[in-house]
Amino acid sequence: MVLPLVQAMGIDLVHFGVVICLNMMIGLSTPPFGMLLFIVSGLGKTKIKGVIREILPMVLIMIGLLFLVTYVPDIIMFIPNNFM
Repeated sequence: MVLPLVQAMGIDLVHFGVVICLNMMIGLSTPPFGMLLFIVSGLGKTKIKGVIREILPMVLIMIGLLFLVTYVPDIIMFIPNNFM
């Protein structure tokens, strides 16, 4: 649905895909709709509150990485640019 818009804006598709994947990882790992929280809580037989407390540092790292990747696309595009 957004592919024509991304192409019209001149955004590289590899970079866009990585940004979308990072966004999805953050969304699946954070409340209130973090499906991974419910899965991990069920598998580990622990409370969701405990899982959130343990995953919070990783989520903060993912958010920082998302900002870095979004605004410095050369980090992601280094390898694809060398092969193309």
